Amino acid sequence: MVGRLVLTLHKALIAGLSIFITQLMGAPLYFFNQDLYYAWMALTKQHFGLLIATMTQWWSPTLVRVSGDKSVRGQLRRTEDGRLECDFEERMILIANHQARCKRSRHI
Repeated sequence: MVGRLVLTLHKALIAGLSIFITQLMGAPLYFFNQDLYYAWMALTKQHFGLLIATMTQWWSPTLVRVSGDKSVRGQLRRTEDGRLECDFEERMILIANHQARCKRSRHI
C-alpha cells in the first residue's frame, strides 16, 4: 500500500516538473514570437489543469457543483455526456467562491 502511494506521488511530481520544464523551454519564444509564446503557455496551463483534475480524481473523487449569476447565463452548459462546457470571452477574470461542505455521518 505504501509502495503504491509512493509510486503515485512520484508520478505526480514528475508530471509537475515536466510542465515546469516545458514552460522554461517556451520562455525564449516571448522575444521572437509573442503569439506563439502565449499559445505555448496556454498549452502548459491546460496540462496543469489536467494534472490537477487527474490528481483530484485519483486521491479524492469529489462531486463538483457549478453555478453562476446572471452575468454568466448561457456561458455554462452541460454536454450530453455530462461534461461542463464553458463559452467565455478570450480574456477574462473569473473569481471562484469556494464553499466546501462536508457531510459527516455518525457510525455507532
